[in-house]
Amino acid sequence: MDEVGENEKRLLEAALKAKDNAYVLWGCKVGAAIIAEDSKIYSGCNVESWVSGVGICAERCAINHAVLHGNRKVKKIAIVVDANSQCEPRPCGACLQYIFDFSENSKIEIVMAKERKDGILFETAKVKTLEEMLPYPFRK
Repeated sequence: MDEVGENEKRLLEAALKAKDNAYVLWGCKVGAAIIAEDSKIYSGCNVESWVSGVGICAERCAINHAVLHGNRKVKKIAIVVDANSQCEPRPCGACLQYIFDFSENSKIEIVMAKERKDGILFETAKVKTLEEMLPYPFRK
């Protein structure tokens, strides 16, 4: 695992816990957690539907959770995928844009990890900036 600090570990643990609540019909279980402008952690999981486009990704669920509590700025986000998943732990394009829409700037960090099979630690952890992952966001 790449070297991550205590804030990143707390975020990863919150995302890991949220992942267990994912409602998955065909994809992989994903959990996300953000540190919002009030310095609290808000988490979310993916919720799928049989109707394409009706479900929600874990990242947007976590951001919506923060917005529900009056926070409209994301300081950092972590994403965790299930140990048995074939999915890579990274946001989709729609989630990258959504993170941008609610971020203070495009330098915020995105921490991505895959759960280990023992369910306690993470096999890998990568940290990228939003700018690295979304170099040309839609803007006003």
